[in-house]
Amino acid sequence: MSASKENQILTDKYQQKTDKQHILDNPDTYIGSVEKVDSEVWLLNEDDSKIIEKNISYIPGLFKLFDEGIVNCRDHVVRMAQAVANGQENALPVTNIDITIDPDGTITMTNDGNGIDVAEHPEYKIWIPELIFGHLRTSTNYNKDEKKIVGGKNGFGFKLVLIWSTYGSIETVDHVRGLKYRQEFNNNLDEICKPSITKCKTKPYTKITFKPDYKRLGIAGLTPDLIALLKKRVYDVGAVTDKNLKVKYNSALVPVKNFQQYIDLYIGDKSAAPRVYEDAGDRWEYAVALTPSNEFIQISFVNGIHTAKGGKHVEYILNQITRKLVDFIEKKKKVKVNPNSIKEQIMLFIRCDIENPAFDSQTKDFMNTPSSKFGSKCEVSDKFIEKVAKMGVMDAACAITEVKENKAAKKTDGIKSKTIRGIPKLTDANWAGTEKSCDTTIIFCEGDSAKAGIISGLSSEDRNTIGVYPMKGKIMNVRGESVKRVAENKEIAEIKKILGLETGKEYKNMEDVSKSLRYGRVLFMTDQDLDGSHIKGLGINLFQTEWPSLAEIPGFIGFMNTPILKARKGTQELMFYNEGEYETWKQANNTKGWNIKYYKGLGTSTGKEFKEYFQHKKFVGFEHNGKTSDDAIDMVFNKKRADDRKDWLEDYDRESYLNTTHKNVSYEDFINKELIHFSKYDCDRSIPNLMDGLKISQRKIIFAAFKKNLTTEIKVAQFSGYVSENSCYHHGEASLNQAIKGMAQNFVGANNINLLFPSGQFGTRIQGGDDAASERYIFTRLEKITRTIFPAADDNILKYLNDDGTPVEPLFYAPIIPMILVNGSKGIGTGFSTDIMCYNPLQIIEYLNCKLSAKIGAKLQIVYDEDFIPHYDGFQGTIEKINDSKFLIKGKYEKVGTDKIRVTELPVGFWTENFKEHLEYLIEPGQDKDGKKINAFIKDYDDMSRDTIIDFTVTFPKGKIEELEATIADHNCNGLEKLLKLYTTNTNTNMHLFDAEDKLKKYNKVEEIIDDYFETRLKMYEVRKAYVINSLERELLLLSNKAKYIKENLDGTIDLRKKKKEQVIQMLQEKGYAIIDDDDEYKYLVKLPMDCVTEENVEKIFNEHGTKMTELEYTKKKEPAQIWSEELVVLKDIYGTFLEERLRMMMGDDEKPKKKKISNVKKGSKNIVIDA
Repeated sequence: MSASKENQILTDKYQQKTDKQHILDNPDTYIGSVEKVDSEVWLLNEDDSKIIEKNISYIPGLFKLFDEGIVNCRDHVVRMAQAVANGQENALPVTNIDITIDPDGTITMTNDGNGIDVAEHPEYKIWIPELIFGHLRTSTNYNKDEKKIVGGKNGFGFKLVLIWSTYGSIETVDHVRGLKYRQEFNNNLDEICKPSITKCKTKPYTKITFKPDYKRLGIAGLTPDLIALLKKRVYDVGAVTDKNLKVKYNSALVPVKNFQQYIDLYIGDKSAAPRVYEDAGDRWEYAVALTPSNEFIQISFVNGIHTAKGGKHVEYILNQITRKLVDFIEKKKKVKVNPNSIKEQIMLFIRCDIENPAFDSQTKDFMNTPSSKFGSKCEVSDKFIEKVAKMGVMDAACAITEVKENKAAKKTDGIKSKTIRGIPKLTDANWAGTEKSCDTTIIFCEGDSAKAGIISGLSSEDRNTIGVYPMKGKIMNVRGESVKRVAENKEIAEIKKILGLETGKEYKNMEDVSKSLRYGRVLFMTDQDLDGSHIKGLGINLFQTEWPSLAEIPGFIGFMNTPILKARKGTQELMFYNEGEYETWKQANNTKGWNIKYYKGLGTSTGKEFKEYFQHKKFVGFEHNGKTSDDAIDMVFNKKRADDRKDWLEDYDRESYLNTTHKNVSYEDFINKELIHFSKYDCDRSIPNLMDGLKISQRKIIFAAFKKNLTTEIKVAQFSGYVSENSCYHHGEASLNQAIKGMAQNFVGANNINLLFPSGQFGTRIQGGDDAASERYIFTRLEKITRTIFPAADDNILKYLNDDGTPVEPLFYAPIIPMILVNGSKGIGTGFSTDIMCYNPLQIIEYLNCKLSAKIGAKLQIVYDEDFIPHYDGFQGTIEKINDSKFLIKGKYEKVGTDKIRVTELPVGFWTENFKEHLEYLIEPGQDKDGKKINAFIKDYDDMSRDTIIDFTVTFPKGKIEELEATIADHNCNGLEKLLKLYTTNTNTNMHLFDAEDKLKKYNKVEEIIDDYFETRLKMYEVRKAYVINSLERELLLLSNKAKYIKENLDGTIDLRKKKKEQVIQMLQEKGYAIIDDDDEYKYLVKLPMDCVTEENVEKIFNEHGTKMTELEYTKKKEPAQIWSEELVVLKDIYGTFLEERLRMMMGDDEKPKKKKISNVKKGSKNIVIDA
């Protein structure tokens, strides 16, 4: 190859181009494609009344040339507004923008406001207008350190327009220098004409004109569709600039003054199409409407640039909307929807300003600046989310989810077949799934032991027609649950297979049942206790919710009735199917000689008794009475109808029972006469009593501890057995063990005064008590302070309950301070729940003393002005009142260096291990709640905490602490406290308690609780006083009669020797001896041992009588309020000792505790006034 030929090849292969030639040869890199494309774009319709989506042919590059000029105009609006706001000298705002397009395709853009500096550049010796319009890589936006919210920044900008134009010109007035500048550019910027510079006194403006190189672009000129597209872009400017700016197109005012008017062009006004709009400040505004198609649509602008393909700003807002809507829908509808099912329903409009935005290309269709560099934050409000949900998005998302989940649920459908596999605990009826299936019954029973009993009771004939399936406790409450959750429930899936049920299928009558199902009837056979009733109710709810037509078929669903009590006397045997029947019989008959046996659990029945049950087959079917039945079932199981359940329980009648002597009962009768007893008891065991602050299980524990006089330690496992036996506790020992542990726990956030003593590991604040040892290894006893709070003197005046003839715990105890406020309580029952915080015992004592002072007769007016602030013993943080019902609970931290803090307390209820897990989350780089990648919030941490002490040292990235502390979060807490979850709030708006009359009552203030408690407790002191007086008077009578009897025996006044019983009684009556405790045979005298008939004993009895008489006189004089006040003095002293011992126990034997200061709570002058 010749040298010349090789040189030519190398010349062709390796070329150096000027910037301008590179731009012309590679348009895709700079302005986009210059080939015609057919695409769906948004443009104005023929009469400019709407923006519509239309498929047109256009050249993207040509549109971009126009867009560069539009963005320049908008950027100048922003720059001048900032200059005016900053007080810049000679700065004038932009008030007018005028865009014209001539018939020949020449485009002119004019705006007022400050013109371009008409001066020669000191370094480049070029006039500044020519420099920035005629020379590449020049710009006012190159300073990367300056935070700007304009569209242009890379130095190409309008130069690209002139390079792709056959003609262009720039005209500007610099009012500061009094100069007007005009210059023309020809032939794709090949020719830069000499500028014309003249003196000028007119207002400043800038006007640019250009005629695109249509020939190079391959078209003759602008088409009508392209003009409509460009005109729409002028309307965009009106949407993304200040409302006072006048935007004109061909001298006509554009009818868009703000973003909301702009949205109207897409979807119509608010009467035509609903939308939700939110203005989140100067830099963000957005709106959501329902998409006109079945796909997501976004219309967005960044710094005036139309981002046709969206970007990170769209993801930022969209992710918040979908995430929050998912949470909102789950909370309201109990349905977990997929975010995409929300996204595909909405049309999202966004206008935002981003600092120094980055784009994926010069065409700027997609903004790719990460949210961490936006320069601002935008939190979509909860109010906005709620409005979007109610606009139809929530219902549509639920419907979409339901369709998808129904498809999945179909996979668990059953079919009618003789044999089914994979359900090992099912004992199938031989005729199930056959042509005789209509005669078969499936019994759903409560557990394996019940199944064993049922099988033992079936005859060989029964095995053909009766199948048995043991359920694992309670069926899911499916009402309001998502199709997905129901489908994933193993037990329900097995029930579907056993019966051959299909999701969503309607079974109108027994003919449909016979044709489609494996069984012809469903029976529930449960324990006869209250939980058994609940299981039956849940079963009814399952069918009425998922297959309502089956619930309407008379007798298809029912239960097998078994006796709850049997009474035997000789060969006689009576069976009672509810306690009401038994009570009626008991009142009408003498039960002496009858042996009563309770059968609350099926496991109590023998195999022989099960055979008897199935010989008699007391099957009871349910009847459906239309809306009345449906509403009754829905009222009980619909989670949203708690208020209706409250009203329902207010009419509770303890004596009302379901009559099961009939073969059929209505669903509503079952709900109102049987299930209601479970619901009432559910509240009884979940919500404490005002008087003692105890739930039933806790009260049984205290009862057993007092009965056993539990002053020495006993294993918790043994004690729970003792409680069960002596208080007739009818639930699992596991829950009782947990209750005992809970009453002994004394870590921060547990009990202010633990009534039981924790000997061993009863749990710590590391895991909030979940780290307690097994009940087999830990011991307990009564705390020393407990009997001071619950005086033994009250034991004889309490109203004790009776369980199956066994005396058990009282309706309530009457501690001398309201323990419900000392230790607080949480619980959820049927229709009702409660959440009561802990308060300071000393403050409660002071409040009680104020009230007692008035009762005792203080002459001065007694006042108390201290707010009741929640108090948790040992808590080192702060608790502040936000308002009358809300409190701020804060942990504690301190700086220990530039980038380190030391956390020494956590909010109450935020356990050490949870905090550590949170730090682990913060230390790992990951994604924020909107799915964005984020750096780690903290660098490292050291954990020096112990079981009773919080001690974490947390290291942050440089400068992060100052940044976070400068941020204001909720309730004037800072960003660091929010990040570390060092504060929380709690309210006293849900304080439900049983009052002294055993009625559920809501309390709005702590003072209301104490006042209600006070009246009952004071009356009980009166009752106690009367009881003590009566007891003392009895003892005095007994002593005086004994002394008289011994004295008369000694002096021979009476001689009962060799006398018959009748004679003795007559003699004592004649002598005036009192009959005591119905002892009409005077056993208290005649059975006295002879060695007590002495002069010394007479003297001893007289002395004792004198002591008792003094005690009686003292008691009679003492007012009940005085007795109470004196006991509070004793309690206060013992409480101080209790705190010292608790502190010593927490710190360990190797550390000497500081004595805890016990001081009076300050008295003041406002909240309550008690007149003496």
